[in-house]
Amino acid sequence: MITLTSLSQFVLSFIDPRLHIRVRLFNVLAIGGTLISLAIGGVGAAVKSGPLNLAVTFAVAALSFALLAYSRLTGRYQACYLLSITVIFLLAFPVLFFAVGGYESGMPSFFIFAVAFTIFMLEGKKALFFALGELILYVGCCALAYARPDAVRVQFSDELGRVLDVASAFTLVSLVLGASLYLHFKLYNDQKALLDRRNEILAKASQAKTEFLANSSHEMRAPLTVISVNVQTVAEILEDLGVRDPEVEELLQSAQSEIMRLARMVGGMLTLASMSESPDKEVLDLSSLLQSGAETFRLNLSQRGNVLLTEVEPGLKAFGSADLLAQVTANLLQNANAHTENGTISLRAARVGREIVVAVRDTGEGVSPELLPRVFERGVSAKGTGFGLYLCKTVVESHGGRVWLESELGGGATASLSLPAYEGQLGAARRRA
Repeated sequence: MITLTSLSQFVLSFIDPRLHIRVRLFNVLAIGGTLISLAIGGVGAAVKSGPLNLAVTFAVAALSFALLAYSRLTGRYQACYLLSITVIFLLAFPVLFFAVGGYESGMPSFFIFAVAFTIFMLEGKKALFFALGELILYVGCCALAYARPDAVRVQFSDELGRVLDVASAFTLVSLVLGASLYLHFKLYNDQKALLDRRNEILAKASQAKTEFLANSSHEMRAPLTVISVNVQTVAEILEDLGVRDPEVEELLQSAQSEIMRLARMVGGMLTLASMSESPDKEVLDLSSLLQSGAETFRLNLSQRGNVLLTEVEPGLKAFGSADLLAQVTANLLQNANAHTENGTISLRAARVGREIVVAVRDTGEGVSPELLPRVFERGVSAKGTGFGLYLCKTVVESHGGRVWLESELGGGATASLSLPAYEGQLGAARRRA
């Protein structure tokens, strides 16, 4: 025995939230198509539209229900979509249009239903192709009915029949399309709520990662400093004692080199952490920032016999984080120094159009052709940490710029970056930040 509860469960199974949105829309529209066709048949019987018209109408109702059942059993929804559009909308609807009163009947409402169904069910160019085809066909039907009134079999014996047909058509179409739009927007709101929850979880995870990087970096920096000082102290004691053992000196230099390598990695981790915290940006005197960074590294570079040349155009202004851009300058100079000995390193900066181009050129060993395309990837390095150039790329791109490297093996290298020049667009820049 079929109860009201079992019947409602059966109906609700067609709009189960676990089903894909298009599947649910198809089910709603197929049920609606069945009901609409039955309603048309009922109205047609009431106004005595003739056996042929009734046969076509009830055939459409039977086909809609058959497609609903077939898709439910087989899951071949795409085939059912196309079959519905081809047989019902492109063939049956035009026949019914001329059979039940043309544009004075309720069929124009069903034309709207057909186009909406097509847009809902199909994707991309296929949806546009079929929807445009339907529009052209339906407009053509209306034009033909206007030009050739004899092509329309007017079935309404009085005005009441016409009003009932039109009213029942737009009522049913409105109900079905309304239910479809309700499902669509309900799914959109549900997915938006789910996305908001996931974004909140991701934000907490990102904050935890940032705090871990910052805390780890700070905790590692202190012991690294102590170890570095102790290594230097041991080297000085051995020198004071007059102990000259090349193997011991090599070991101490190697230890100091690895300590500095770890220190640079810690600095990179701190930079990543500060970027994750969305540092404050402001209008910067980039010329002064670059000159200051160059002077800071001049002594360090001279220890490897390198000469630093600077050619920075005065008055260069950019919008960004001073700390992060200073870190970029330091990384580029440090990278050039690591690959150059007894050579020349130059820092140049100038405005080119609406950009500021900064270039660090060295006369060092250069980069191999195999490594060159990957130098800005994280962890890729010939003998460094693999953090320096990766951080430069990350920081520069976060400021709306770009970075690139030109080099020939044995012929030095030029690391360049461009940043948008500040032109008074403070409001827009703040919004981008």
